[in-house]
Amino acid sequence: MSDKNFIMPMSGELLSLEQVPDSNFSQKLLGDGFAVRLSGEVVVSPFSGVVIAAFPTGHAFIIRREDGLEVLIHIGLNSAGKADAFRMQINKYDEVKQGDVLVYVDTNKLSDQQEDLISPIVFANPDIKISLHKLNQAVMVGDDSAVTLD
Repeated sequence: MSDKNFIMPMSGELLSLEQVPDSNFSQKLLGDGFAVRLSGEVVVSPFSGVVIAAFPTGHAFIIRREDGLEVLIHIGLNSAGKADAFRMQINKYDEVKQGDVLVYVDTNKLSDQQEDLISPIVFANPDIKISLHKLNQAVMVGDDSAVTLD
């Protein structure tokens, strides 16, 4: 079975980057993408590739696909100092398959504020076209129809 183009790395509400209350993301300074207001407790790899960055706290990962596409998955805002909320399942330079678990998240330890659960997902590649098909709707981890990449 071949990989789908892209699967949702987490469950929650699909948001545009403009809805993220952090100018680094909302102004697309780190790249184009989208965000998810996290409601689930698992984050998976949206495609197969190599983990080129895994922050020791477990709050952020960068995965590079074979064709060079790079995605940054940043779990929560203001989450870098909350290592006890994350249980990392992978390490830097690991090869991952689409759907492999990257980290388990305890959203109760992450924050009691909905805003802090917003998780930006951005792409380093400037020429990528991202289509959000379920904007402001609930999405489930593994969903391959919520977002498509061209």
